[in-house]
Amino acid sequence: MQIAATLTAPLLRPASARATVTRLSQRLPGSARDPDSKGRSLVIAIARDPSGAPLATTALTGPEPYQTTPSLIAWGALHTAALGATLPAGVHGPIAAFGLDTLRHGATESGLHEADDPPG
Repeated sequence: MQIAATLTAPLLRPASARATVTRLSQRLPGSARDPDSKGRSLVIAIARDPSGAPLATTALTGPEPYQTTPSLIAWGALHTAALGATLPAGVHGPIAAFGLDTLRHGATESGLHEADDPPG
């Protein structure tokens, strides 16, 4: 992607070229589609040991991704800003930053639940 973007960037500098690409993209199948409100998220996670062998697998389901993603981001921001929240310095993944139990609670608040369990 980076190479393609680097090579095509000079071609798209003129406004006329960008307008042409926009017109062409509007003719692509599905270009007028809005996110499907009946869509669902499916998240599958596999924990692996250092050699790559699977240790555990889980599947979560929830609202469509365009609803789930901002909900998770908002939860993380609110949790981080909460009085008394202590997070480790630096950049960490969500489990390292919040802890598994807290992250599980945040995912539930955002509408995610284990695929075998009913929403609640």
